[in-house]
Amino acid sequence: MPDLPLDGTIEHVTTSDPDTFVRAVEELPSGVIVYDGPEHVVVGANRSARTFLADRPGILGRPLREMWSEGVGQNVIRRHDEVYRTGNPFTGVEWRIQVDGHADGDERFVDLVLIALHRPDGTIGGVACEFTDVTAKVRSRRALEVDTAALRERYEAAHDVVLTLQRSLLPDGLPVLPGMRIAAHHLVAGGEQAAGGDWFEAVALDGTVAAVVGDVVGHGAAASAIMAQLRAVLVEFLLDGDDLDTVLARLDGFAGRVPGARGATVCVVLVDPGGSLRYVCAGHPPPLVVSVGGGARFLPAPGGGPLGVAGPAVTVGTATLAPGDLLLCYSDGLVERPGQDLTVGLTELADVASSAMRTGPGALMSADATDRVAELTVERMTRHGYHDDVTVLAVRRTDAAVPDFATEIPAVPARLSTLRRALEVWLTDLGAGESDIASIEIAVLEAVTNSVEHAYAGATGTVRVEGTLDGQGRVCMSVIDHGEWRPAPADPGRRGRGLMMMRGCMDTVEIDDTAEGTVLLLDRGLRREPVVSPATAGAAHGAPRPSRMSVTLTPTAEPWVALGGPLDLSTAADLRRELWSASRGGALPLVVDLGQVTHLASAGIQVLYDFVEDMAADGRALRFVVPHGSPARHAIVLSDLDRIVTVSES
Repeated sequence: MPDLPLDGTIEHVTTSDPDTFVRAVEELPSGVIVYDGPEHVVVGANRSARTFLADRPGILGRPLREMWSEGVGQNVIRRHDEVYRTGNPFTGVEWRIQVDGHADGDERFVDLVLIALHRPDGTIGGVACEFTDVTAKVRSRRALEVDTAALRERYEAAHDVVLTLQRSLLPDGLPVLPGMRIAAHHLVAGGEQAAGGDWFEAVALDGTVAAVVGDVVGHGAAASAIMAQLRAVLVEFLLDGDDLDTVLARLDGFAGRVPGARGATVCVVLVDPGGSLRYVCAGHPPPLVVSVGGGARFLPAPGGGPLGVAGPAVTVGTATLAPGDLLLCYSDGLVERPGQDLTVGLTELADVASSAMRTGPGALMSADATDRVAELTVERMTRHGYHDDVTVLAVRRTDAAVPDFATEIPAVPARLSTLRRALEVWLTDLGAGESDIASIEIAVLEAVTNSVEHAYAGATGTVRVEGTLDGQGRVCMSVIDHGEWRPAPADPGRRGRGLMMMRGCMDTVEIDDTAEGTVLLLDRGLRREPVVSPATAGAAHGAPRPSRMSVTLTPTAEPWVALGGPLDLSTAADLRRELWSASRGGALPLVVDLGQVTHLASAGIQVLYDFVEDMAADGRALRFVVPHGSPARHAIVLSDLDRIVTVSES
């Protein structure tokens, strides 16, 4: 390990032999790496650190991003940047990261501490990282949990009343469609904010899929109830076959008539198999598109305010997905950072999703890219904690649709195993879940068995099995023989239950028997289960708790009211009262300064929309002061509030 170039380090070691200190650091069981400058150029790494990096050559003198290129997008290098910029230390516990080159897999878990290193003049000169590889401990614990009843108890404990309510109101499955792959992850906020208003849906519309993510103002059972109503009526409007702007106009009208639905936001994207997109964002962040190579771009926000409030009408945007591209819709809980502009979280989202598309831990690389991106995006974006629900809905255009299933076998029992294997491969390629695969296999194999045993009465013959996945996400199977249909006897004894089993496994079973033979038609809708999880213990650690709203009033002919802190559900009532008090009940013009607002949530946006509408009705002048780059700025623009009220920088 070379001498450290940062002044004020080795010289102050209280030993007669400074080399003793260097040797001690070299032999430490935990890894130590020292970086210099804003690019984090490696100036020293002890033996444990070099071993952890798989003894890759030439690490000294190289920037961290170059030396550990697979770390880009894992939200670790960003922490080095923050420590160097702020001087504040950072601690992470059991972070899952990817480090290439390990014989037992690239997925590692570490406990790490980052501290700033100061020069004699007090300026920050570098960053020191001390970490412990806890991969073995984490793997051992996880293996133990799988094999003990503790995991079952923890799982059951997580299904409390709130989570059960949330799951019952969210979709129980996502459609499996030709040429597409869909995945969803939803985290329920913990504590007093459990059962939030986030919702998602994926609706099959004869080949096209409607991907939906929305957010209702508030939390608790009331917000969940409103969410369920909006989701239900939106699905009906989509299934009615109306065009997208008509669907949103009807939903907006519904929200305006339902107490509690006003101010809700929603993003709806229609994706057809050819890759054409039509989308709307009613006060909601725009979708992100990630290409096969990892390039990421946000779709242009087409414009439109939240549901049920006065404001500009929602407009429809268009875009195109290339083969392999992934569309990511999400709730604002994924990207909101207290005290920071929303663009910070959006930039981080693009980096994380891009990295997840390109690569990931070995355990996830065998999974479909859609599932990998959805899982890693939620995991990595919530490492800093989260206070609101978090929702991600991913839709990927696959390179090619899976061809229809077609095979013909001799009507002999020995060929059933071959049919089962071929059917399982086909269903897996479609993206069917284990439950659907098992049910379809049972029904089809039972139908073929009946043909083998009864259709030909000892003569030779064949059975043909065909299958297709239609545009509604239904697997349609046909089992065809050229023998004679034999109705079940009145008393089948221990046999003759095949038809009952088929009906129990499939949505519909139809029999068409003619003189030429018998055709059994079996249909079942494929549904992939979304991942719905409760808040993890300690999830909010590391995220600062929002302070209370502050109000400073400067009484003049045009009163100036400066607001600070969070404008969210907890402060909405106070915000409404303070605005009316400052304007003397709407009798005076008003300037509202939002420069010190740390977090502008949908509840705050709804109050501001109501106030703007009422002041305009009374003919009173109103102006918002929202400095560029402030946390409130992006929310004001995203919700289109700047289109109906004067907004200035100062």
